[in-house]
Amino acid sequence: MRMDKLTTKYQQAFADAQSLAVGQDNQFIEPVHLLLALLQSRAGVNVQRLREACIKAVDRLPKVEGHGGEVQLSRDLSNLFNLTDREAQKKGDQFIASELFLLALA
Repeated sequence: MRMDKLTTKYQQAFADAQSLAVGQDNQFIEPVHLLLALLQSRAGVNVQRLREACIKAVDRLPKVEGHGGEVQLSRDLSNLFNLTDREAQKKGDQFIASELFLLALA
């Protein structure tokens, strides 16, 4: 999927997800990284339980030392990106919004 098709806010959330994966020594950027990044950017919305569950899920992911901070998309996240791209195309949308990711995740 072309990352330039993501809306600006979605691109920022993805960058935050990547930083989260690097900071947690995870080798792959998983859907839970992106979900947590989206939740953290939604100020004013009460999603505390879901945020806490995501943090625990990220903490349980395998950690890899010595990978030099290089992370890649996991298979699950890649599949979700493809689903969001397909939904955007069905709707005739030129850009892919984070809402479509949440829809695909559900």
